[in-house]
Amino acid sequence: MLKLAGIFTVNSVKIMEVNIMLAKQFMKKHGRTNYEALKPFIEAVDNAGGHAHFKSEGYIDLVIENLNRVEHFLGEKMQVYSIAHNSIQNGDLMADPDMEIGVINDGEHTRIIPLTFQNDFLGIYQQVFNYDRTAYSRQLLIDLDLFLHEWLENIKNQGFEPIIEEEIEF
Repeated sequence: MLKLAGIFTVNSVKIMEVNIMLAKQFMKKHGRTNYEALKPFIEAVDNAGGHAHFKSEGYIDLVIENLNRVEHFLGEKMQVYSIAHNSIQNGDLMADPDMEIGVINDGEHTRIIPLTFQNDFLGIYQQVFNYDRTAYSRQLLIDLDLFLHEWLENIKNQGFEPIIEEEIEF
């Protein structure tokens, strides 16, 4: 039993159930619209063998990879993808940014949940969930969901198309 703010006592299992309910409700906010925006890119990546570069004149290439990793969260399976803009600095490949996302299909809807965020130029690496997916940062989940939503809008406005160009060697 846990005592919260000295006001009432609740069972820790109940707190976990409430957190799971809140997480599932939140993931529905942008999860489906984010998936719809990325769906043609994900299909192109999967049809190309799991890795593709997308181009738009004047912008850093967009790289999307199927990481061939299936994880579980809240009792549901998710396929993990990486979406990134990468550039080179002093011979090193730099993420600007790179996100790992989980694609979840619950039988009714397909949606995206952000998992990680990395920006090498700022020295940032953030992870929404702990290693065994038993705890997560609700605020980081919200922040990364909003960031991904805005990033996908930018990708659309910058003219990126789900057409696979020739591969680029680094």
